[in-house]
Amino acid sequence: MPSTKKNKIIIAGSVAFDSIKTHAASAKNVIGGSASYASIAASYFAAPKLIAAVGADFTHKYIAPFKKRGIDLSGLQIKNGKTFEWGASYDKDFKNATTLYTRLNVFAGFEPMLAPGDAGIKTVFLANIAPALQMSVLNQMKSPALIACDTMNFWIQHNRAELARLLKKVHILFVNEAETRQLTGTYNLIKAGRQILKAGPQVVIIKLGPNGAILITKDFMCHLPPYLIDSPADTTGAGDSFGGGFTGYLAAAKNWRDMKTLKRAMAVGTVMASFAIESFSITRLAGLSKQQIDKRLADYINTMKI
Repeated sequence: MPSTKKNKIIIAGSVAFDSIKTHAASAKNVIGGSASYASIAASYFAAPKLIAAVGADFTHKYIAPFKKRGIDLSGLQIKNGKTFEWGASYDKDFKNATTLYTRLNVFAGFEPMLAPGDAGIKTVFLANIAPALQMSVLNQMKSPALIACDTMNFWIQHNRAELARLLKKVHILFVNEAETRQLTGTYNLIKAGRQILKAGPQVVIIKLGPNGAILITKDFMCHLPPYLIDSPADTTGAGDSFGGGFTGYLAAAKNWRDMKTLKRAMAVGTVMASFAIESFSITRLAGLSKQQIDKRLADYINTMKI
């Protein structure tokens, strides 16, 4: 894996308390949120700075896993009130999540704030939050060399104009199958991905859940399958972990647009997502060793011959 000593990355998104039910088990008020998974995954390859907001109930025991991973928390706003809460249940094969409740709490008033010294950081991952908040982060930065962005169906439906303005500025967009079709009105994913390229991004990553992911640029495309896990515990945060690992890896790349480098980043994202789904919350993801990641990544790369 590349050195992470000088490769800083801004990760802006949500930090939350999740309560999840699956067919086999459940977890209540555990660490969740797009920026939580993304920053933990990225921390094995780069030096993340977390931009998010939590309530006073996000005590030291919840902050500890982020500190242990060396994540810069100076951009984490701690406000009076409760942390963002999300509850969901999954069907037996984890293909569909039903939202049981969403309580924004202090996150409803979140305004991303970067320190003056952060403006020159060259890599940013805009995890899944409102496009206006994502744009606010970019407006505080000085020409980052790599801007990666995730979004979701809600923003596509309700904030399409703001999202369209944002897409003109980002280099890499992460979307799932349904979001790709919703964004473009095109069912064929390859055609839809190429359509998104015309909106601004140079790279489109279409997340296929249990079927892996597709990468599309104007010059090439590829499909990589998932790293197979026989007994996933919880698929919450898999896409965020993929995006964080992918972007964290590219933060150290000399030329992130190179085809081989992008394919390797796909492999890294896939492997980090595979670790994330082995437990509820960030538990498994936050407790990895370099050796465990290197071994799984080597196994995956050898199997895929990439």
